[in-house]
Amino acid sequence: MTNLATGVWYAIAADHDLVDGHVYRTVLGGHELAVWRAQSGTVQVWDDRCPHRGVRFSLGEVVGDDLRCQYHAWRFGPTGACTFIPAQPQMKVPGTIRARTWPVAQSGGLVWTGIDPAGPVPDLPPGTVARAIPIARPAAEVAAALVALEGLAPVVQPLDAGTTMVRAIATDGDVPRADRVLVALRRRLESAV
Repeated sequence: MTNLATGVWYAIAADHDLVDGHVYRTVLGGHELAVWRAQSGTVQVWDDRCPHRGVRFSLGEVVGDDLRCQYHAWRFGPTGACTFIPAQPQMKVPGTIRARTWPVAQSGGLVWTGIDPAGPVPDLPPGTVARAIPIARPAAEVAAALVALEGLAPVVQPLDAGTTMVRAIATDGDVPRADRVLVALRRRLESAV
């Protein structure tokens, strides 16, 4: 696990990654996360493990405003609390059965989370979100290399100690160029090893 700074917002997904009914899987500092949009439109970020048997929530599906685990079909509501156990439909579910939830915010076409993030999410210029590019280098090294890129507003997501996901806003709207720039950056940084 990578030590994540507390009080920091990290972009972990683009709004367009969240397809209706499905769960997006990502990693932040070694923490496996499930990201999903409820039918009501609210976005959720949870640890990617069902508290019942540890199966990945990202294998499950969104049912209304609940997330249903793939293994035993237990359902969890927006607060992370278990709302329904199919094998015992009459049972009042104990409030202690719950998924670990993360704080979440949406801004600039991105979904943000962190460990006790403070203040508002970073203010990014308007533009179009380019695709995410993984780079097999530590986040600090990638962030330093991103400073010189023009026409992009990049953000880094440390996946683990040696891998970073880069997302960028194409401030000029030229997403294909943004993709090319980020791929070239990945090649340059990874070949320098």
